[in-house]
Amino acid sequence: MQWAPKNICQLRDYWGSLAGDAVPERALFDPAQVKSILPYLMICEFEFAPFRVRFRLSGTSVDEMTGMNLTGRYLDEFATGTYAASIQEMLGYYEDASKTGRPRVWTYPWSGDNPGARVIWVALFPFQINGTLSQCVSIEDYGEFDGVKDAELRPETGADWAGLSKLI
Repeated sequence: MQWAPKNICQLRDYWGSLAGDAVPERALFDPAQVKSILPYLMICEFEFAPFRVRFRLSGTSVDEMTGMNLTGRYLDEFATGTYAASIQEMLGYYEDASKTGRPRVWTYPWSGDNPGARVIWVALFPFQINGTLSQCVSIEDYGEFDGVKDAELRPETGADWAGLSKLI
């Protein structure tokens, strides 16, 4: 069985092929190579002092799930209500990736009609621009995992899947 949804594994494999063990330059990323998952992708830019994440581009499925086009918006704008804790957690993962160049995989609870029944899988894969860690490609997966509801796979603690991130 896969350790994460197939869309995340596909992006992980493609990102890893760009520069081996190193963080690839953004210019190496060819969207045509991951055409089937483009609707689930976001290109994000890191801003510093203070740290913020700005969405440069968001896919159509992401826009449908959020009910808006995220392009030009900041992640921290959504740190309110039922998603506040999840967004703060995400910001930490993005900031860590901006400093270390390490990819990250995690889940957060869906806060729709039945929040306990579903989780959203997320992964981010950093990029360099002219040798500086300044962007990443992120993916959200809203579906099922090998026919098993993803809520059955989520740790009860709500902690991220740090051990899985190491497998990337």
